[in-house]
Amino acid sequence: MNDRGVTDRLRETGLVPTLQRIAIVKYLDSVDIHPTADDVFRAVSTRHPTISKATVYNGLRALVDVGLVSELTIEKDAARYDLCGGKPHGHFRCCRCRRLYDVDAPTPIRTGDLVDGHQVASVSTYLYGVCAECLAGDRGERRHA
Repeated sequence: MNDRGVTDRLRETGLVPTLQRIAIVKYLDSVDIHPTADDVFRAVSTRHPTISKATVYNGLRALVDVGLVSELTIEKDAARYDLCGGKPHGHFRCCRCRRLYDVDAPTPIRTGDLVDGHQVASVSTYLYGVCAECLAGDRGERRHA
């Protein structure tokens, strides 16, 4: 996403498109690793050395608050961040290698649906197990045993 696209998305949410917010959104748009706030800070500070950790944390909080970024709580010890706006998807955490994957996990409940009279604002799907890569390694080990 270019600067203009990021600026437009920020304005649509009601946020002022500051240099720091633009940098955070552009970074999140460029990765698929679901970074922690510290990961975002380290990456953004390489291009913007004067940015503070507090500015990144506050920027992420503002982006989450307006729904431009999702805060993933799939781990107990660290929140991770995912840029919203693409196809709705779930997240899969491998219990072995600890990698986090986007997965197509259809859900019968969607944003905007009414559930028992309550309007759904967001839906999070977290799946835990063993990823395909780790399973393939298991099969390879068994063949050689």
